Amino acid sequence: MVDNKTKATATLAASAICAVSTLPEISPLKFILTGAVGNFTLGLLNHGFLAATIGGMADWFGVTALFRKPLGIGFHTEILRRNRARIMDAIVEFVGTDLLNTKNIMETVRDENTAQLLIDYFEQNNGRAKTKALVRDVLSELFGGLDTKNISQGIAPILENEIKNLDAQKLFDAVIKVITSDKHSRRILMILFDTGHKILQSQHMQEEILKKITELREAYEGDSAGRALVLSSMDLTDEKILRILNETVEKKISDAEKILNTKGMVDAETAKAAEEMIQMFGGFVRNATGSLNTKKFLDDVKNLFMEKFDSANFIKTWLDVNVKGETDPRILEKIRRQQMANPNVKRIVEVERKPVIWKEAADFIVDAKIDEFKANKKYQRKFDALIKGFVENLLEEYREQIPQMIRERLDKFSDDELTAFVEGHVANDLQMIRINGSVCGAIVGMFLYIVSQIIENALR
Repeated sequence: MVDNKTKATATLAASAICAVSTLPEISPLKFILTGAVGNFTLGLLNHGFLAATIGGMADWFGVTALFRKPLGIGFHTEILRRNRARIMDAIVEFVGTDLLNTKNIMETVRDENTAQLLIDYFEQNNGRAKTKALVRDVLSELFGGLDTKNISQGIAPILENEIKNLDAQKLFDAVIKVITSDKHSRRILMILFDTGHKILQSQHMQEEILKKITELREAYEGDSAGRALVLSSMDLTDEKILRILNETVEKKISDAEKILNTKGMVDAETAKAAEEMIQMFGGFVRNATGSLNTKKFLDDVKNLFMEKFDSANFIKTWLDVNVKGETDPRILEKIRRQQMANPNVKRIVEVERKPVIWKEAADFIVDAKIDEFKANKKYQRKFDALIKGFVENLLEEYREQIPQMIRERLDKFSDDELTAFVEGHVANDLQMIRINGSVCGAIVGMFLYIVSQIIENALR
């Protein structure tokens, strides 16, 4: 796109060329425009283009004089440079005192709903995710600076004292009660069945069972050819017996899992079967624990635990891994041992980092508070009033500094930099003055020519 300066220069050049080309003495148009009408038209054009040239030149001089010396003329030129101090004072006064005063700014601020702007930021500008990331960064910085060693040394005596005074028997009874309740018994039995199924299907267990089947078969056959013949005629190889055993056990486990996993309305037979399994499990647990001297056993376990348990180190490690997000020392120790075992092997290991316990909770709280803010008009009004009050107080507190800040910013410009800065922002628009000067000059020039011709004819 052609800028205004090029357009203005082209207009001035065209006006000058046309002014010369329409001079009655040398114009090639005098051979076309003949007679009284032709002479009038040629004179009209000449005066119009001549006035356009004069107007364009005058406006070029005026626009250029704002920033530099046109044609090297220094009289009342370089206006911006010569009047820098006065212009600066006017700018500071207008912008700092009139335009950016507290009243004008607050009139604009009060028209805005800052609460809605915040909601739009959350929903349309990925603000929700950015807010959660900011909260996580702040918490990471906060927790990262924790002195976990001092914290653990302060908490460790409290933890040790609580463990010493713990009523192990009461706790044990409570645990047994929970385990044998209907809800937890179902889950425990499901876990046991699933674990048993996986153990049964493991290669090692299958090999051991097959070995036992072989031993039992050989013991059953003994020296009896008849028994061997019976097994052979029935095609009961060791592998087939193992397969039959697997199918039978898997069916039993599957049936038991279906009974325990049935939810909602169930038939009486299924409900009774599930109840019997749960009661059987509860009876087994109670019988197993009832045969123990639980008080002595638990006291021995507690004492052994206290002897071996480094509570301060345990708390420090837990805080480092779960709160600060550091790598578990056990992982680092494992890597160190591997490196010591194979010192010549260079390996790049991506160290496992356990997610900190507060991250999901922090994200949940941020989401909940944002949703609550969106739904609560009262909160929004309070927020809007708070922000506007804060802005107004801030403006009142620093209103004397605004003009000073503007002046300091302008003072950083040298004369050449200030001239270039202003010219770069307004020069293109100022070039329209030159174009308008040429157009207006042409119109005025032709009008004056017409008036002069009318007066001249009237005086004849």
